[in-house]
Amino acid sequence: MSAIYVHIPFCKQKCKYCDFNSYAGLAAFHQPYVNALLTEIASQADCYGAFGTVGSIYIGGGTPTLLEPSYIASIITSLKGRFAITPDAEISIEANPETVTYEKLAVLRESGVNRLSIGFQSLDDDLLTLLGRKHSAQQAVDAFNAARRAGFDNINIDLIFGVPGQMLANWALNFEQAAALEPEHLSCYGLTVEPGTALECEITTGALAMPDEDMQADMFAYTMESLEESGYGHYEISNYAKPGKECRHNLVYWDNRDYIGFGAGAHSRIGNKRFANTAKPTDYIETAGTDLFKPEEIELSIDDEMSEMLFLGFRKMEGVNLEAFASRFGCSVQDIYGAQIEGLLDDGLIESKNGLLRLTPRGIFIGNEVFSRFV
Repeated sequence: MSAIYVHIPFCKQKCKYCDFNSYAGLAAFHQPYVNALLTEIASQADCYGAFGTVGSIYIGGGTPTLLEPSYIASIITSLKGRFAITPDAEISIEANPETVTYEKLAVLRESGVNRLSIGFQSLDDDLLTLLGRKHSAQQAVDAFNAARRAGFDNINIDLIFGVPGQMLANWALNFEQAAALEPEHLSCYGLTVEPGTALECEITTGALAMPDEDMQADMFAYTMESLEESGYGHYEISNYAKPGKECRHNLVYWDNRDYIGFGAGAHSRIGNKRFANTAKPTDYIETAGTDLFKPEEIELSIDDEMSEMLFLGFRKMEGVNLEAFASRFGCSVQDIYGAQIEGLLDDGLIESKNGLLRLTPRGIFIGNEVFSRFV
C-alpha cells in the first residue's frame, strides 16, 4: 500500500535547530498556497493514475495547524476525490501546541484527520526557549488534553533529547511527564545539529555546548528501557508505539514503498524514480498547474535501490528481510554486500536471525555507522 504526503511550509517562528523547508512570516500566502496545492493535486492526479491504493495521508511541515481547518478539509476532500484512499486510511497532521484549540482540533477530526502528531520537543520551559519554540510546557499538555476531548485516539508526541545543558535527570523527568499522558505513539529523537541553523552558530561560537556522547547514549538507553516496560514497542530507531499504533505512513518510507508528495519542496518516489518540487513557496504558487511546473526527476539505479532497501530497512527493529531483498533484485544481500555484512557482523553491530538482518543492541546506539556502509 502506498502513501501521500502534503507539505505545509509555514511556521510562526523558525526553531533554532530546524533545517526543514519552512518559513516564518508568510501568513498572507496561506490561501494562495492552498489554492496552488489543490491545483497541483488536480493537475497531477492523472499522471499517477496507476498509483494504486493509498493507505495513509500525512500533512506535515512546517506547522500545518497554522492553516484554517477548512483549508485542511479541502485538501483531504481533493485527495479522496482523485486517489483510491482506503476507508480506514491513516490521515495524520502535525501540530505545534500554540496553534491548536479544542475547537480547531474538533473540526480537523470531523474533516477526517484521525492521527495527530504534537511537537512537544520538551516539557522544560527553559529548554523550549533555548530551542526557539513558541509554546510553553503547559501549552503542550493542554493541547494533548484538548485533542483527547476532540476525539483523537491516536496521538504521537515528539520529544528531543541531547539538548545543550540537558542532563539525564532532566530528560527522565520530561520523558516521564510526556509518557504519563499515555499517547499511542512517541517519537524520541537525539538532537542533530544541522549546518546553517541558528543552533549550529551558537554551538560553533561556544555560546552553547552539546552533552557528551556518553550522556546522550544514557538518555537513549533510558528511553528504550522505560518505554518497553510501559508496553510500547520499539519498532524503529527513534519511534515507539502501543500495539497496532505504529505510524503507517513512516513505514511506507522505511519499507521503501511508493509515495507521492504535494506542495513546495515535497518529494515523491514512484518505482525507480524520484521527484522533487520546487522548494520556495512563492515559486510553487506561481507555477502550480502551469507548464513551468516541472519537478526535478532522478532515476534510481539498481545499486541505488539496493542501497536504500538496506539502510532504510536497518532503521526498523525487525531489520532487513533477506527473502524480500532476493525476490526484488534476483540476488542475495551477501552477493552484493558480503564484505559490509561480514564486517558489521564481526563488529557486533548487526545480527542474522530468522531470515532477517537487524541491528544489535550495540548497533542501535551507532546506527549511522551501520547505514553509512551502504551509502
